[in-house]
Amino acid sequence: MNYNSLYYFKVLGETEHFGKAAQLLHIEQPSLSQSIKRLEKDLGVPLFEKRGRNMFLTESGRAFHQKIRQAFDLIDAAALELQPKDPLETIIISSVHSHPRSEFSKYVTEFLNQPGRQSIRISIYERHTPESFEALKNNLCHLIVCSSKSAQDDFEYIPIFKQRVILIVPESHPLAAYDQIDIRSALPYKFIYPAHITGMWTIFERMFAEAGALPPVAMEAESVTFTASLVANNFGIALSPEAEHLNLYNVKKIRLTNEASNFYHYLAYSKTRPLSPAAEQFKAFILQETAL
Repeated sequence: MNYNSLYYFKVLGETEHFGKAAQLLHIEQPSLSQSIKRLEKDLGVPLFEKRGRNMFLTESGRAFHQKIRQAFDLIDAAALELQPKDPLETIIISSVHSHPRSEFSKYVTEFLNQPGRQSIRISIYERHTPESFEALKNNLCHLIVCSSKSAQDDFEYIPIFKQRVILIVPESHPLAAYDQIDIRSALPYKFIYPAHITGMWTIFERMFAEAGALPPVAMEAESVTFTASLVANNFGIALSPEAEHLNLYNVKKIRLTNEASNFYHYLAYSKTRPLSPAAEQFKAFILQETAL
């Protein structure tokens, strides 16, 4: 077991796709496959399993992957502390999954393109909302982008954009005949529940608190892309953020009339710990843009 094999496992666990992971790592796919096999042999447990054409983390693999991600986060933070202090200032942000067309990505680009920002760099690490809360609390980042608020910590929140959660069902499902429903109409059907460590779990709870009951559970999934794949393969139905990646799956997207289907993404920071000058500039920029 070495650093490279653990890092390869971290990236593969995030993509759950050998081709994409090999491309991100700039290595050949057979080399990645051999490295993962050696790691599984060293650990004595399978880390991935195949289902049809797709491969997914096993239960043991998912638990190990969470620990490995935390370990690499600590390594990255330690390396940043050792870097010589130079005119280039880095803003470290822990964020829920984003994509190139997201509102937050647009804000980052506009901020860095303004005159006088040449000495500022922004590093973004993707984490689930609860993991981002921990990163901010433990001073592993300056700011976070999250999909809910923490009741336990002293954080300040700036709403940056509004998003909608929708219902996704297989194309052959009885509910696929509808373009819009109340979530109560879906209560008889088995749902793929979001994992408790995700921000989607908070939204899921709020949705069904409004409905007054919980639906039967088909299984639990952590990744929104994995969830969409399960729905497409008739494992159940699910709530999902409305996003472009859903167009890649054979699912019907159904809008929900419930008030709880609307939620915000927030930029959050600690009330008790001063921000760096660059992070303070970015916060001020977000406040200005969201006030327009």
